[in-house]
Amino acid sequence: MNLPKNQFNNFINVVITANKEIIELLENGSSEEFHQSISLGAGGDVSSRIDLLAEEIFIKHLSEFGNIYSEECGFIDNQKSDEIVIDPIDGSDNFASNLPYYGTSVALKRDGKCIAAVVVNLANGEIFIKDESIFKRANLKNMEFKNVQKNSYSKLGLFERAYDSKGTSEKMRKYGMKYRSPGAFALSLAYAHDVDFVLFEGKIREYDIAAGLYM
Repeated sequence: MNLPKNQFNNFINVVITANKEIIELLENGSSEEFHQSISLGAGGDVSSRIDLLAEEIFIKHLSEFGNIYSEECGFIDNQKSDEIVIDPIDGSDNFASNLPYYGTSVALKRDGKCIAAVVVNLANGEIFIKDESIFKRANLKNMEFKNVQKNSYSKLGLFERAYDSKGTSEKMRKYGMKYRSPGAFALSLAYAHDVDFVLFEGKIREYDIAAGLYM
């Protein structure tokens, strides 16, 4: 992995390891197991088994780095000064519907400020990493990281939760603004440099945006 060494390397490498374990789980598990509704998560959504399994993997790997705030379990006090904000499965409905746009997001916060983050598209293996000195992307299959750069050829934006729009869609149509609504907010924020814009309408929760917004 061609990344410059810095204070965040260990954290990023452990997040990568956790994501690879989740991908292996997805490849070897069953849909019947993954999509089973289990309980109401701390974020207010019904947690499926894959949400909880992915969360368990992250907790196992990341508890040494900080207290954990996750969509499913809420806050875990590990008696640390730093905080890890996790969305175990970003785009759960897409995953359940076999739409290849779902992933994970992990942010490391210190004194209330995000200082490192990793967002992974589990559907295609693409990974984005950022800390105070680097912002790179690669694929988990080859781990050949390159700097994230603006795509000057984009012809559309991303509008998350467009179905909740209260007039924005009509205004965008009026001005001929093209968009897609893929359904995984952290991923869409990570891909922001590839498109013209990213919009979101509706309730915003920290684990939805902490890692993606840092991107």
